[in-house]
Amino acid sequence: MNKKKDEPGYDETLKRLEMIVAKLEEEDQGMDELTQLVKEASQLVKVCKKKLKMTEEEIKQAFLDED
Repeated sequence: MNKKKDEPGYDETLKRLEMIVAKLEEEDQGMDELTQLVKEASQLVKVCKKKLKMTEEEIKQAFLDED
């Protein structure tokens, strides 16, 4: 699998997303910070979905290759 050097892994992405959720639960951000955190979280969710889909395809292919 080719991985871009500047692209974080799934686990790292998920941990950052969890940190953002924890920060959002604190409820002490200003509107600008809140907006930025929501935008970042949205992008991280997209990255996680992409990585999960790629992994699913790799697993399917691995089973097809065994046949």
